[in-house]
Amino acid sequence: MFALTGVLLFASMLRNCFNLPRFRGLKGVVVEQAKPQLNFKSYSNGSFQTQTEQYLKQHFGYREPLIRLHNQYLWDFYGKTPVSEGQIVFGKDGWIYEPWVVRDYYQTLFFTHADNAEEMTRLLKGEAKRLYQLQHILEPYGKYLFVCMPPSKDMIYPEYLPENHDTRHEGEEKMSARFFVKDEYARLGVNFLDLGQDFLLMKDTADFMLFPTTGTHWSRYASLFAADTLIRYMEYLGDINMRNLVIGPRTLADAEDQDKDLENLLNLIRALPRPQYYYATATTDNDSTAVKPKMITIGDSFWWNIVQQLPMKEIFSAFPYWYYNSTIYYDKNHHSVDEVDLVDEILSTDFFNLFYSSTQLYRMNNDFTKKALIALCYDPEEIESINDDIEQSIRCDSKWMERLEERASTQGKTIDEVVSNERKWLVNKFPEKYFPALKDSIPTKRAKRVEAYYTLDSLSFIEQEIEKVILELKASEQKMVSIREKATKHNKTIDKALRDDAHWVVNNKIQRGVLKWHGTTKH
Repeated sequence: MFALTGVLLFASMLRNCFNLPRFRGLKGVVVEQAKPQLNFKSYSNGSFQTQTEQYLKQHFGYREPLIRLHNQYLWDFYGKTPVSEGQIVFGKDGWIYEPWVVRDYYQTLFFTHADNAEEMTRLLKGEAKRLYQLQHILEPYGKYLFVCMPPSKDMIYPEYLPENHDTRHEGEEKMSARFFVKDEYARLGVNFLDLGQDFLLMKDTADFMLFPTTGTHWSRYASLFAADTLIRYMEYLGDINMRNLVIGPRTLADAEDQDKDLENLLNLIRALPRPQYYYATATTDNDSTAVKPKMITIGDSFWWNIVQQLPMKEIFSAFPYWYYNSTIYYDKNHHSVDEVDLVDEILSTDFFNLFYSSTQLYRMNNDFTKKALIALCYDPEEIESINDDIEQSIRCDSKWMERLEERASTQGKTIDEVVSNERKWLVNKFPEKYFPALKDSIPTKRAKRVEAYYTLDSLSFIEQEIEKVILELKASEQKMVSIREKATKHNKTIDKALRDDAHWVVNNKIQRGVLKWHGTTKH
């Protein structure tokens, strides 16, 4: 036993040194533990030992196969998994769901966001009103905002859900956002596309799975049909002609990772029993008259199955993905929403796709509408002045400051940080109170930059767009290499070659209908 233990210990060390052989990685979200640094302080206070133990738990040799072996043992012999119930829930006939999906079906998920149904109703109504306001502010500028609602798994396959054993809210009024917002959007006239209704109509006639048994998102094949519907809705909404999808021949195959994302969390050696799924490649038609609009998608993870399968560059001139209105993907210049100039992004975009599945509608579009309305209606100096007034009112209230000082001590933050966070919370909670223009049915107040954009003459508009393209070109080293080569070839300065290229890009966008000017000509 001693010899065997020694061999295992040295085998683990050797594997760490040479990283051979390579094993299939474990799935799931892991907070990476940094390698601890040995010094007198960390050793004497015991933090080095604690951190080393946590680090070795993540980095010991043969970790991946050993964890999978342990998980398979628990599953085969006891039908258990180390994955907590907070991540997955087992339904009937081998179906797996996320717990919040189950709670939404039984209409208790909203308690995560509100104390009762009355409060949730008020919050959803407030968001619907802001959507209506923003939609009507943008339309005169030739820009379209709409809500796209993909279904959650419980909506399409409720027959495999587990029984409801959650008794925490017995006797209280229940509600589900998807039923409420559809009626409220229809009442107000908010643009929305209910893909869940389309999927319900497809369920009994489609010869393929709309959702995988061990995955949480719609199946990759089904999402192609949802994408086709989405493009046609945008054509209708903007009265434009876009390239439409051509879905190629399908093949039957074992589940890809996206169609077994919940099963992957179990980290087993053997796959769970499940059917095969259809897969196909999507291309576009060769419509030379089609335009390529810019679309910003703000939403949840259901969008991945669409954006990863479609030839997006053939359909859109740009398609940034603001994941939960936080991290930005498919944008070379920005990686976070905090980095963007919101007014500039809004005025340079044709479509805003607020893409949230049934269980995520409670997130209120992650405050995009609030921030957009404030940015479009108020100048930066006005916003800063209002923020200063709020902070001043907080600091002048001694009881308020006592509570915040106690919070700062508890959270290990400075009082300035806590006051700033309190101010942000107040604005987010009561935007109409601090920005009264938003109380109007459709706000008439506009920031100066917005008014200037709308009244630009055509030449100023083109010059403004050229400057934007120049900044994009300068941000790309690869493109600047090409610019320098052109400058040398045609005996131009780099600045002249850069401006000529940017001018060509803008003219090309205008000719293809990608870039449109909505101002008023000055004589």
